[in-house]
Parts: sequence; C-alpha cells; structure tokens
Amino acid sequence: MRKQDTIRWNTQLVRGISLALAPLIIASTYILVVNIHSLSRYDQAYFNAGYRETYNSPGTVARDLEQALRNGDAQLYSELTGLRGKARIVPPRPSIVLSILIDVDDRDYFHYLYFDINTYLRETHYIKEVNGRWLATPQDAYFYFDSGQWTKVFAPLAAVWWAIFMVIALAIYVSRSAARTRASFGQA
Repeated sequence: MRKQDTIRWNTQLVRGISLALAPLIIASTYILVVNIHSLSRYDQAYFNAGYRETYNSPGTVARDLEQALRNGDAQLYSELTGLRGKARIVPPRPSIVLSILIDVDDRDYFHYLYFDINTYLRETHYIKEVNGRWLATPQDAYFYFDSGQWTKVFAPLAAVWWAIFMVIALAIYVSRSAARTRASFGQA
C-alpha cells in the first residue's frame, strides 16, 4: 500500500508541475513557431535596389499603403509588406485617408492612423525597416511577437492561470489535511 501511495503522489506531482508550467510551455511553443516561420517570412524579390530606393522612408510606405487600401490593390499591398506568398485580398475602401503618425515605439515600429471618413472607423497600421527598406507590417503572429505586444496578453493570462492554480492547490491541500486530521481523531 505504501508503494501504491508513492506512485499516486508521483503521478499527481507530475500533473501538478505540468499544469503549473503550462503557460511557460505555451509561450515557448509560440516563440519557437514564430521564430521558425520568420526564417522564410519575406520574399527576397521585394528587397532589391529598386524597392529599397522606392520605399526608403516610412512616409512613402504610409502614402502608398493609403492607395492600396483605397483601391484594394493586392499587388501594391504585396510590395508594401514584402511577404512571401499571396497577399491577403484588400477590399477597396475609397473613403479611407491617412490621418497621422501616432507614435514610434521602442521596437522601431511607426504607428500610422488611417481614418474612414464615411464610417468614422480608425485603423492603425505599422511600418518598420527590414533589410534596408521600409515595410507595412500586417498584424499577424510575427508582428505581435516582434513588437512585444504578445506579452500584454500573455502576462495577465498567465497571472490568472497561476492564481487559479494556487487557489485550487491550496483547496486540495486544506481538504486533504482536514481529512487526515479527522481520520487521526477517528471521525472519518
């Protein structure tokens, strides 16, 4: 019976440690997948001397991005993002205008605000220098990792996960301690 209790405790301990480390395992997997994907993220055809000369400043990319968004120009959008593979289809929105440069963050992303004058909706698009030219950066998994914005979601979720885990672990400990105490007084 002693050996069976030890095996049960070992199994429960492994499960408990696995649950406690789950947020770190998920974050590590996310980082690994994004870094592997980033190795083949960009199409090198968009990084020749002509594109580097054309898109030599974030303002140039921002103005051309306005045209791509207005006209729904997938080819221009592909040139602006420099991504490998097909660009997403950009629906034409003729009422969108470039409004203002909002911010330049510590990761060198330029935040440009675009405004739809018919619906009053605002969109932020991000522009960053990569391999000697400026690119419009879509808000995908790589962007959230590279800009550090993934931590704004991960950190609170991990904190909540660990708080719930600690409450449950404490409840289990108190329940088992109370059961042992009752058993020692013969009141099981």
